[in-house]
Amino acid sequence: MPIRKYFAIAAMLVCFAGTASAQVCNFAITNINFGNINLGPGGTSPTSGTLTATCSGIAGRTITICPNIGDGTGGSTSGSPRLLKNGAASIPYDLLQSNGQVWGSFVWPYPARAPILSATLGAGGSATVTQAIQAVISGSIANAPTGLYSSTYGSFHTLLDYGYAPAQSCSSVSSRAAQASFTVQAQVTATCNVAVTAMNFGTIAGLTTAQSTSNQIGITCTKGVPYSVGLNNGANGGTGPANRMLAATGIAQKLAYGIYADASHLLPWGSTVASNMQNGTGNGTAQNFTAYALLPAQGNPTPGAYSDTVVVTVNY
Repeated sequence: MPIRKYFAIAAMLVCFAGTASAQVCNFAITNINFGNINLGPGGTSPTSGTLTATCSGIAGRTITICPNIGDGTGGSTSGSPRLLKNGAASIPYDLLQSNGQVWGSFVWPYPARAPILSATLGAGGSATVTQAIQAVISGSIANAPTGLYSSTYGSFHTLLDYGYAPAQSCSSVSSRAAQASFTVQAQVTATCNVAVTAMNFGTIAGLTTAQSTSNQIGITCTKGVPYSVGLNNGANGGTGPANRMLAATGIAQKLAYGIYADASHLLPWGSTVASNMQNGTGNGTAQNFTAYALLPAQGNPTPGAYSDTVVVTVNY
């Protein structure tokens, strides 16, 4: 009987020793949110998430962590870029390591690999490691209509493997591999940008005959966004789109002129909604409008440098 008791105790001791030496890591990855992005300058600022690994095992040992992250539900054709999706529309983005390289996976078919992390267990046999996951919009969003774009990294999109160094190899996956779900998203908001060239009648000897000129107004709006373009009456007391005024410093006389939407000068271009504005629908690229100006014959005005400032307004 004493012998049997001795063997039973020994078996229990072996079991406890095995449990104490096992390495265990739990993982969490925060959601990554680009927030509102648009076609405007600075409209696609980078952002980041955080991977946290909490590990335990034998004090003083180092655990090698292989944080494989796949392509998410948005997919990818080469590992870079990954895609955020909204129906059939997509936005290209990349998940990056701290060194700027794409954060990939040792188990996906693309070249980019995951960083290899280390956790050295303290005197209590535990350690916590955090690592930032950088995220950037890595291509044009011109073809992206407004809406919420996302990619979800569910259980099979992450494979976070680990094991005691130096035996742990990231080129293969152990039975210890765990998962950590997270989502990447961005909200595309409507925006319009304006680019305008100068309008110049040039140098003329007199105004005994009418003068004409034109310029370009480029409008870049988010795909699918309707907009209208208005021109105010200028800065010199113009009373309407066909009666704007050119003025010169020190000269009381002003020169009346008009701006039109057609080369025949029949369609005055103003700023009255549903009346004399020009309309369009954004396609994510510059859409050019030509503004035609007419300076009617007005005799021989006092020589000078006449000018006006007209404000272009885009309603969307």
